[in-house]
Amino acid sequence: MVRAIALVVLAVGLAAPAYADGTDDAFIANLNSSGMNFGAPERAIQVAKTVVCGTLNDNPNTSNADLVAKVTNATNWPANDAAYFTGSAIQAYCPQYGSLAPKKPGFHPVLNAVPFGSSTAAV
Repeated sequence: MVRAIALVVLAVGLAAPAYADGTDDAFIANLNSSGMNFGAPERAIQVAKTVVCGTLNDNPNTSNADLVAKVTNATNWPANDAAYFTGSAIQAYCPQYGSLAPKKPGFHPVLNAVPFGSSTAAV
């Protein structure tokens, strides 16, 4: 009887998704809110931890372009999705490298700093 209960507990434990911790859940929710098609959540988490953070752990001086290229090569995602994913992965799993996270595509701080209604435009 004890063995049967142990097997049931084991089966229930194995049925839980691999991304059951809070960080993984927040990361997947972030990707879901972006609208990108990232495939299996377990694979996205693996790419985040191994490709993005693993690369930065090995070489903290890796450029944004190189990180995005590595993610694109590992996933075949478009560059914009790979850039968003890279920033999300850094934020979730290796925030110590947060200053390296790619900025939102299309956002330029100087161009967006011009007050609304101003006739002066930054170039």
